[in-house]
Amino acid sequence: MSTDIGATAYGVVIAALRDDEDAIGSLLDGLAVDELTALAAGSVLALAQALRTACAPQYIDQMIHTLQGLALADTTGGTP
Repeated sequence: MSTDIGATAYGVVIAALRDDEDAIGSLLDGLAVDELTALAAGSVLALAQALRTACAPQYIDQMIHTLQGLALADTTGGTP
């Protein structure tokens, strides 16, 4: 099976933004492990690109700060 990972990554991000788990499942169905690995990275990069395109730099900085707080809270068991 040949998969266009880039297009599929954008599809996964769009389905996630729509909260459409069935569509995500359909996109992932039948993919090999190496394709799933590439798709995971591609989806994160696709979402980051969309955010950088749609949001002003100060909002990107705020998202980074928020994510760092969430990561710290997750690793320490605290709250962000």
